[in-house]
Amino acid sequence: MSETAKVLALHAGLVALLLALRTAGVAFMIVTLMFAQAAYLAILLFGKYTRGDEGFVIPRPDRVLAGIDLGDPFNRYFAALALFSFCLFAVLWLMRRPAGRVLVAIRENEERARLLGYDVFRYKLGAVVASGTISALAGAFYGLLFGYAGASFAAVQYSILPLLWVLLGGAGTIIGPFIGTLFMFYLIDLTSGLTSAYMLIAGVALVLLTLFAPQGLAGELRKRLWRWLP
Repeated sequence: MSETAKVLALHAGLVALLLALRTAGVAFMIVTLMFAQAAYLAILLFGKYTRGDEGFVIPRPDRVLAGIDLGDPFNRYFAALALFSFCLFAVLWLMRRPAGRVLVAIRENEERARLLGYDVFRYKLGAVVASGTISALAGAFYGLLFGYAGASFAAVQYSILPLLWVLLGGAGTIIGPFIGTLFMFYLIDLTSGLTSAYMLIAGVALVLLTLFAPQGLAGELRKRLWRWLP
């Protein structure tokens, strides 16, 4: 990616971020989904430059990082594991820092945190930037690991599904999104071999878990078994 493209992407993301942070709660989720869909449509509109759904195929010689061939399945697995571990421990470290405690306070009672003198907007901005950085790392690594990047990765389901996985695993937890993703991935994988209506089964499971485990899978585990669960 050229320096001009990086600068343009940074400024576009900053504008979207500043606009989205003027909202809160469900409105924030809707606005971020709106920007995601706008980006997806822009990629399709400028298909002459972005190649749209055709995307870009990254040749294997270009998928070498620090002398490691990421096209090899063995290296690919451990590279993905290393990135996941790095991001997980980075988030754990952040949440145990004073800034992380402030973010928890903002989540629990934003007005009280503001009254205590914390710059709520600055902390929320930092949290969204950190989240976007992790997402960008995941997207860039996907291209390197599998040699393809296309418009389909900007489609709205890639914004909606992670939100569902977070709610399913447990909002307000660190390990929750991972547990929610594992649960839904294997549920869909197993049921898709049994019936073509596998998404219906996934939907029913999501509704039941929302009704009977409102704190998510990780939240319920932390409440009932392991209080130390992050």
